[in-house]
Amino acid sequence: MNRYAASALTALALLAAPVWAQDDDAPVENIVVTAQRISGPIRGAAVADRRPVIGLKRKADSVVRTITIKSDSREEDMRKREVETMLLAALDMADREGLSLVTGVYEVTVVTKANWRDLFPGLVGKGADEDDEDDEDDEDDDDSSTVAPGFVDNGNEATLTLKVKTTLTGSIADAQGRITRFVKKVPQNGRAQMAQQGQLALTIINPEQYRDEIYRRIAAGTKHAIGFYGSDYGAEITGLDREIKWEQANSSEVFLFIPYSFTVRK
Repeated sequence: MNRYAASALTALALLAAPVWAQDDDAPVENIVVTAQRISGPIRGAAVADRRPVIGLKRKADSVVRTITIKSDSREEDMRKREVETMLLAALDMADREGLSLVTGVYEVTVVTKANWRDLFPGLVGKGADEDDEDDEDDEDDDDSSTVAPGFVDNGNEATLTLKVKTTLTGSIADAQGRITRFVKKVPQNGRAQMAQQGQLALTIINPEQYRDEIYRRIAAGTKHAIGFYGSDYGAEITGLDREIKWEQANSSEVFLFIPYSFTVRK
């Protein structure tokens, strides 16, 4: 057996066992997957990697849809009060309906009665809510699934932008139905109204937890490929230390992968 074959078998043996430890104390990441790009953990930034054939396709954990609460009352303070009142009613309704209100473009944070003032400081008069974390993503604002959340008052209309999230336990149509019913049930306040925007987007929780399963699939695929060439051949695998990437596979599933490559050598 040559050195490539020997090294390949060693690599495959290592890949067959769990090698990427998970930090139990790490915060839970809830990542929004958009249909327009291959994305990675760095704020969903597009990557140039070509998607490999081998990876993990799985059902998304939940779906989100952007919503807005708008008021065009004449006085600014009145607009803010109406938007705030409708937001609080929506939070109560979401709890009863088993949904969540969330904010964020690529990684979402649950909005609660305890944190909404910190998430939307402009709504409570703490200064403009610029959502600094998303400023560099302005080029994506025409993509309805990546509209930056936050609160803004242009002098005539106050708008709060956030998302509704529901667990994907059935079909996409079922999820959309739950969101639509929720939006219709939230009571209006004054001139404030809630409306859906854009399209549904999928979410996945902690993509890194699937690294070992992706490793196993890469190992099996590589071993299978080597088998066509005979015992004198092995494989050189690169890229296994790279971060997990993801993209939307269809209306309800995501495809997670590592941008690896391998070369069969004698």
